[in-house]
Amino acid sequence: MRGLRGLDWRGFKTAIVVMLGWAFEALDFMLFPLLSIPIMDELYLSRIDFSLLISMGLLGTVIGGIFAGIIADRIGRRKTLFLSLLIYSIGTLTLAFSRDIYTAGLARIIVGLGLSFEWSTGMALVSETSNPKHRGKAVSLAQSGWPIGVLSAIFMVIYLYPIIGWRMCFFSVALTAPIMAPLFLGLEESRIWRESKEKGIAHGRIVELFSTSLRGKTLVALTMNVLAMFSYWMFWTWLPTYLYEIHGLSIVKSAEWLVTSQVGAWIGYISYGILQDHIGRRFSWSVFTAMEASMILLYVSPFIRKEHLLYIGFLSGFFTGFWGGFGALLSEIFPTHIRGTALGFIFNTGRAINFVSPTIVAWVSLYYGWEIALSLAAVCSFLISAIIWFFPETRGTLLR
Repeated sequence: MRGLRGLDWRGFKTAIVVMLGWAFEALDFMLFPLLSIPIMDELYLSRIDFSLLISMGLLGTVIGGIFAGIIADRIGRRKTLFLSLLIYSIGTLTLAFSRDIYTAGLARIIVGLGLSFEWSTGMALVSETSNPKHRGKAVSLAQSGWPIGVLSAIFMVIYLYPIIGWRMCFFSVALTAPIMAPLFLGLEESRIWRESKEKGIAHGRIVELFSTSLRGKTLVALTMNVLAMFSYWMFWTWLPTYLYEIHGLSIVKSAEWLVTSQVGAWIGYISYGILQDHIGRRFSWSVFTAMEASMILLYVSPFIRKEHLLYIGFLSGFFTGFWGGFGALLSEIFPTHIRGTALGFIFNTGRAINFVSPTIVAWVSLYYGWEIALSLAAVCSFLISAIIWFFPETRGTLLR
């Protein structure tokens, strides 16, 4: 962890708390596809039905994405993070008691609402409280909560699910809210945001993102985010089912295999944070996303033996570390009075458009097979490795 030494205590503490919040939300969100088989069996769902439920969660981010950043820019980062915790906990409880596709769909929308608040607000807060020279490391540390949450979901599937069932798994996740609440409320509000607020600058207007000075940045960032979302969700959402159907791994066994990928992901996030503070945002992103595309193609290749997937899975996870750069990049491009709005709109609109990606993979897999369906994720990843060069280099930028 020597590479993280440049972080001051305030920035480090903020990054850790945001990391924990992001980890719990990843646990909540990823437990669903990992438990796809028993949920489909008990609720009598087809593969297409289940893909629609996944998409419902993404739809929730559309609704929340309209308001998340605006709220964070108007009432502050700290209060908005607490609101996120409350919303996704309610959604998780609803899912635990769902009896059909309709209540499960409602639950997924509520969970998506909570997720839409967490990322944009957390990344803005971490970016605003960290030293500019070490912002990349701080944001990547916070973002690394995602693989921690996914690992937690995997361990729940391996050790708890066989004992308590899928409903109690979700119920137990909802019980984390009382643990996280005091941590969120104990965070110090962003000084940069407070100063901007005291100056009376208008906050949180989405229309400003399409003004002459910001329109180009907004559209490029949105395009890049949409493709990055497609790359991630097309591949990782259906990976447990792919391992089950193609390689004959049980739900528990496929979860065990995914552990190596998420260990790789956490190492990748931390490594990416250190790298982007040394060689810049653009080159780091371009290398990691191109390598991620290559790993996806290797993973689904019919010439790869099953035992090799453990090693390729580790590398596939490692190169998802590029997500550690997105929050820092966007925070450095957009000014403080609209930063939360920009991050919320771009990130969650990307997830909104990504609403269709799980269903696309489901349909393509039915007609052309899993190899072609999952390879679509690699195409998207190759594209974003090039699009990043439309942005200026922002490493070490002083936030304004």
